[in-house]
Amino acid sequence: MKKIVISVLSVVLLLSTNSCKDYLEVDHYDILPGDFMFQSEENVEGGLIGCYDTFYPSKEDNEAGADGSMWGFKPQYMLSNHPTLDTQASGWDKAYCTEDWTSSSSEFLSLWVGCYKAISRCNTLLEGLESMDNDLFSEGESGKKKIEAQARAIRAYNYLALAKNFGRVPMLMAGETYVNTPSKPRPETEDETWQVIIDDLAFGASVLDWTPINGEYGRVTKGFCLGYQAEALMFQEKYAEAKPLLKQIIDSNTYSLVPCFSYLFDPEKAWQTEDVFATVMWTDNGNNTSGVQGWSPTEDHYMTACYCAASMEYNGWGSLFVSWECYNSFEEGDRRRAASMVALGETNPWTGQTIGANGAPNVKTGSEYMPNISSLKYWRANCDYWTTINQPFTMHLLRYAGILLNYAECSFQTGDETSGWDAIRQIRERAWGNHEVGLSDPEYPIPMQGETVSVPDARTYYTRYKAEKGYSADVWMIAVNMERRHEFNAEFSFFYDLKRTGMIEEFINLEYPKGVGTAPGTDAAYQDWRTYRTFDYNKDKMLYPIPYQEILTNAEIGQEDQNPGY
Repeated sequence: MKKIVISVLSVVLLLSTNSCKDYLEVDHYDILPGDFMFQSEENVEGGLIGCYDTFYPSKEDNEAGADGSMWGFKPQYMLSNHPTLDTQASGWDKAYCTEDWTSSSSEFLSLWVGCYKAISRCNTLLEGLESMDNDLFSEGESGKKKIEAQARAIRAYNYLALAKNFGRVPMLMAGETYVNTPSKPRPETEDETWQVIIDDLAFGASVLDWTPINGEYGRVTKGFCLGYQAEALMFQEKYAEAKPLLKQIIDSNTYSLVPCFSYLFDPEKAWQTEDVFATVMWTDNGNNTSGVQGWSPTEDHYMTACYCAASMEYNGWGSLFVSWECYNSFEEGDRRRAASMVALGETNPWTGQTIGANGAPNVKTGSEYMPNISSLKYWRANCDYWTTINQPFTMHLLRYAGILLNYAECSFQTGDETSGWDAIRQIRERAWGNHEVGLSDPEYPIPMQGETVSVPDARTYYTRYKAEKGYSADVWMIAVNMERRHEFNAEFSFFYDLKRTGMIEEFINLEYPKGVGTAPGTDAAYQDWRTYRTFDYNKDKMLYPIPYQEILTNAEIGQEDQNPGY
């Protein structure tokens, strides 16, 4: 089983042309004794790989429904972005841009099932691991603790995802799974949920090193544990406790900003210096390729990033548009826009396809009048509707840029403005291309910055921005969140950051004023680029609903336990 780790977590970085099945092949056993996993270090290591495997979709996920074929990309990007309106969708996904989602929406069940699948596997391993003698491990007690630390960190990661989306959730602990514990109530307070997360991650940070075990990238590390522990503390407004954890990551010199922002999203550049934690998604565009008429080949189902993100003009699905408001919010000179989105009249530097040249010449596209802008973070290959809807990509789940901006927030919250503005300065220096100067990459699709430029002072700029837009939030909070807007657009965090900092209502009302612009369908020329918002902000929608299926099947959770507003 150890062979699987090396293949999945390391060889995948080589982006070889071999089929996924070549390096995922393992011996298959029909019947194993119940304690087989805990008879040796090698066996329990294999069980741990089963926990890591939950970061990826499987054939079973797809057959189970609940949109399992998109696990690892959708629902993650949808729930993390669409409610801000900075990203939008057509078809049945549009409900996530109008606050019309319900407890029966499939993305909620997909996230719920995926997270509890991981938690159940970790709990099974943790219960059996406790009974194992230390002398079964080559490093004795230390080796046993490393297994425990990884399993608890994976469990914490999944509980953190559940807490950010649903608030209080049933807390299954060691030995408890959805099979043997099908019914369990939600805890009385969110603090009980957060404490499990924090305790698991604190233990992981005390055991694990900055570099992954055996050099196998894809395993959790000290940086993973400290980064997510700090985030959990920030959700509890414990900024003074979170700040030193983030400072440990910064002072470790383990991570650094990738010099060219666009490099982050190049399919062939997996596990870069900025990745505190990432999931490398791979397809060979060969025998395993999935098309709309063939969803059964298993490994590539999570590779549909290209299909989600490509312009509908060039065979995209239409579930990931970027708003014109977001596009126009970038400052002059900020190179992040050209690296992460392509709009009407512009050409995708990686595919050579120009938006508007092949039947979509308007600022709004399709029958549902979506903004005619596509995300370049995931559309860096041609999308063939009938044969190829996949491409390799890396899900950057925790980037060093995020650590810096979280550190900035904690610094401001604790009265350390100097450190806060300095962290923002570092982000903006990279954004304006100053880290690119001197890079020798003449063939890169986006030309490198040739000379150092003067980056506008963030405090000055956002002071003016606050006055122009009419925000009441502190200038520093606007600065931190707007830098997140431009840094993490269409990634996996912006909605949670806005609601955690209490800025989500102002953001929606000021960036997307209700009823402004031309109503869809009344302007034949599609000339109004603005998003026409018709709904009122609803604070009760800021927590997603407990999936209806859970209420039906969990005897300890009834409709009376549902989150408010549903």
